[in-house]
Amino acid sequence: MPNQTKLKSRSFPTRKLVFTALATALTMTATVVLGFRTGDFFFNCGDTVIFLSAALLGPLPAMLAGGFGSFFADLVTYPATMFFTIVIKGLEGGLCGLLMKLFRTSECGKRLAPLTGGVSMAVAGAFMMTGYFVCNSFIYGTPASALVALPADAVQASVSVALACVLLYVMRLDGLRVKLRLDNKKYPVAPPYRRERGTSEAE
Repeated sequence: MPNQTKLKSRSFPTRKLVFTALATALTMTATVVLGFRTGDFFFNCGDTVIFLSAALLGPLPAMLAGGFGSFFADLVTYPATMFFTIVIKGLEGGLCGLLMKLFRTSECGKRLAPLTGGVSMAVAGAFMMTGYFVCNSFIYGTPASALVALPADAVQASVSVALACVLLYVMRLDGLRVKLRLDNKKYPVAPPYRRERGTSEAE
């Protein structure tokens, strides 16, 4: 019985750790590879992966995946903002995951999952916009100059929320939480195999 309890407590964190590392790599890849730049405007799918991580894995994994995945992406594409990014994107993922988790605790939130999920992502996206506005105010020198980048961040957040909603609630990727046992529920563990002794051995 103690072995069962120990196995049950260890298996889920290991699973969550593996998927967190995968989400971190996907965030970096989506930011660097699935992105394009037009003048000062740079759009990428990194926020979409952060929102997916928040929905499937929860607040802490989404915070780690968003922060570190985006940090390493900035290290490759635009190092000037990478230390701002690790905080902004990390808190974006954590906030989104926390709001989704809170909504899931209510029966209404479960029934209206597409709506509450979209609201959670929109709030996190607005936080990201605010964070980069403060960041750009330091980089450009004045808040007025930072306003130039705000519409681009708004497009980034809006498209990312739309893509994540389609993937989660239209293509039903939110069902992976249960299929991959990422929903923090305790699942039965098979008892250890024990070979029964025959009567001849007992004698």
